[in-house]
Amino acid sequence: MPKRIKQSLLLIMSLFVGTVIGLSMLSTANARRMNYTRATPVKSRGIWYSRRPYVHYEKLIIRKHAVTWYQKDKRSEVWKKTRHLQNKQLFVLHDRLKVGKHQKAIFGFYSANQDDADFNYLTTKRIKGKKVRVMKNVNGGTFYHSWKHVR
Repeated sequence: MPKRIKQSLLLIMSLFVGTVIGLSMLSTANARRMNYTRATPVKSRGIWYSRRPYVHYEKLIIRKHAVTWYQKDKRSEVWKKTRHLQNKQLFVLHDRLKVGKHQKAIFGFYSANQDDADFNYLTTKRIKGKKVRVMKNVNGGTFYHSWKHVR
C-alpha cells in the first residue's frame, strides 16, 4: 500500500509541475504587460457594497495588504465571511483593458492557486444627478462605497 501511495503522489506532483511549466510557457508574452504586487490600489481601498438580483448582497473590504469578501441574504442581518486573502496569500494583478475608446487600469485579487479571471476597474456613475465613484467588475457586478446606493 505505501508503494501505491508514493506512486500516486509522484503522479500528482508530475502533473502539477507539468501544468505549471505549460502555463508559464503560454503566459510569457503577457507577462511583460501584467504586474503582480502585494498591495491593493490606493483608490480601491475601503468598504464596497453590491447586490446580486434575487439572491444576496455582497460586501468587499479592501485594505492595503488584505481583501475580505462577505455575503448576506436579503432577509438576514448577519454578514458571512466567504473569502479572505492577506499578506503572502494575496496577489494583486494589475493590467490595462480597452473599454470603448479609453484604456482602463484594471486589477484583480488572487490567491496563489486561483485560476479564474476576476478583474475590477474604478469609474464613475451618475445617480440622481450626482457623480458617484463605483468599482465595476468585468463579469458585470457594480460595487458602491455607500450602502444606500445598493438597497
